[in-house]
Amino acid sequence: MLRDYHRSLIRWLFGIGLLGISYHLATAGYEAGAFSRILGGAALFVVGIMFLWKTIFYLATRPLTSMVDSLFFPGGRLAKPLLNLKLPAYYVNEGRYAEALVEYRKVLKHYPDEVEAYEKTIWLLHDVFEDPNGAKKLIRRAKKRRLTLDERVVRSVSESSGFTQLEQ
Repeated sequence: MLRDYHRSLIRWLFGIGLLGISYHLATAGYEAGAFSRILGGAALFVVGIMFLWKTIFYLATRPLTSMVDSLFFPGGRLAKPLLNLKLPAYYVNEGRYAEALVEYRKVLKHYPDEVEAYEKTIWLLHDVFEDPNGAKKLIRRAKKRRLTLDERVVRSVSESSGFTQLEQ
């Protein structure tokens, strides 16, 4: 995050500096009648605009994007996607376990207190992908969040891997 601010600040400093130098070269070249200074000022002007292009483009297109956003998102943008467990359940029913795991992880990212997503992800990691360490991590994370998981899921992971600390 801080890097982005540094990059923006450096881009602005170089861009404005180059525009100032190009203005000085162009005016001095015009007064002295030196075509090379005018040409150098024009070249620096182009380079300065290139440094500032991201900001200029954002400011120029912001009204258009605001209009489009107001048409497609009249109530404003959503902070997080709507909770939908149907897609990963469909993937599980179809046997597309890798895609189901990705979808369940997305649900956990946006809804970290969703018990069903934890249980299904633990089941997928432990039984389908045979990753008991990943399943244990999720059980610990759920315990830290004080979620009540189905005992069958916790027991199957703890019995198969001999891990007794999951119950704590």
